[in-house]
Amino acid sequence: SIGKGAFEFCKNLKTVYIPDSVTEIGKGAFWDCSSLQSISIPDSVAKIGKGAFVGCSSLESISIPDSVIFIDDGAFEGCKNLKTVYIPDSVTEIGKGAFRGCSSLQSVSIPDSVTSIGESVFKGCSSLQSVSIPDSVTSIGEAAFSVCENLDTFNVSSNNKYFQSSADKKCLLNKSGVLIGFAPASIVDYKIQDNVTSIGEAAFGDCSSLQSVSIPDSVTSIGEAAFWGCSSLQSVSIPDSITKIGNGTFGRCSSLESISIPDSVTSIGEGAFKGCSRLQSISIPDSVTSIGEKAFQDCYNLESISIPDSVTSIGEKAFKDCSSLQSIAIPDSVTSIGKEAFFEC
Repeated sequence: SIGKGAFEFCKNLKTVYIPDSVTEIGKGAFWDCSSLQSISIPDSVAKIGKGAFVGCSSLESISIPDSVIFIDDGAFEGCKNLKTVYIPDSVTEIGKGAFRGCSSLQSVSIPDSVTSIGESVFKGCSSLQSVSIPDSVTSIGEAAFSVCENLDTFNVSSNNKYFQSSADKKCLLNKSGVLIGFAPASIVDYKIQDNVTSIGEAAFGDCSSLQSVSIPDSVTSIGEAAFWGCSSLQSVSIPDSITKIGNGTFGRCSSLESISIPDSVTSIGEGAFKGCSRLQSISIPDSVTSIGEKAFQDCYNLESISIPDSVTSIGEKAFKDCSSLQSIAIPDSVTSIGKEAFFEC
C-alpha cells in the first residue's frame, strides 16, 4: 500500500513505477505532484484513494487497470492537462469530484459496470464534448456535469431504467422528469421540453453563454443554484406552476435586468437573486410570505421594489448593498426583519 500523502508535494517528480505488490493507493498519495507526467498503475491495485492524484497538472493520460473497482472522491481532481482516461469495466463507482476541473479532458467512456456517478464528478471539464450513460447506472449526483461549457450531447442507453436524455440530447433527465444536466455548447436561447417536471440543483449552473430560457408549465420546482452564474442570462420565463424560488436559484446572473415572479410563488429563498448586478426592478406578488437571507444582496442597480402585504419576514442582508435603492415601504404584515437587511443601501 502507498500511504496517505506519501509523495505529497514532490513537485519535481516526473515518473513513478508502482510494483505488483501494491494493492491500494492511499489518500492524497501523489497530491500536487505538479511535474508528474506518467505513472504505471499495476493490476494488483483495487482502490484509488481520495485525492490520490489531485493537482497532478502535468499528467496527460492515465490507464486504470481492470483490478480497480472504486475511484474515490477527488482522485484526479485538478489534473488540468489530463486529456484521456481509460475506465475499465471492473469499476462500479466513481466518487464525488473524481475528475473535477480536468479542463483538458475531451472524452470519457463510462463502462457498463458503473452503477454510481458521484456529485460534481466531471464539473469544470470544459473540453468534454459528449457523455454516454450506460444502462448499469442507477445513481448520478448533483452537478455531475456542470460547468462543462463545450458539452454538446448526452447519450443515455435506451435500456437504462433510471435516466434518459431529452429528444434533442441536450438535457439529462431521470425517469421522473427531473432535469439534472444540461449540455450548453452552442446554445444561446433554450426552451425546456414539456416532459420536464423539475429542474435539479445546479442543472444550468455557470452556463455563461445562455441568454434566455423558457420554462414550461410542467415544471413545478426549481432546485438550488439551478441557474447560478449564468452571467449572460437576460430573460427567463417562470410559469405559474412554480411555488418556490430556491436558494441561489438565479444568483450571479449578472445580465438579468428584470424578472416577473408569478402569483404561485410563496417564498424567495436565500441568495435567490444575489449578485444580479443589472437587476433594476422586480415585482413581488402578494402570494409571497417570506424573503430569504441575502435574497437580493449586491443587486447594485435595483432602484425600486414593492413588498406586498403578504410578506411576514425579511431575512438577514436581504437587500444589503443595493446601493441604488431609493425608497422602500414595509407593509404592516411584516413581523420580522433580519440583521443588516438594508445595510449599505
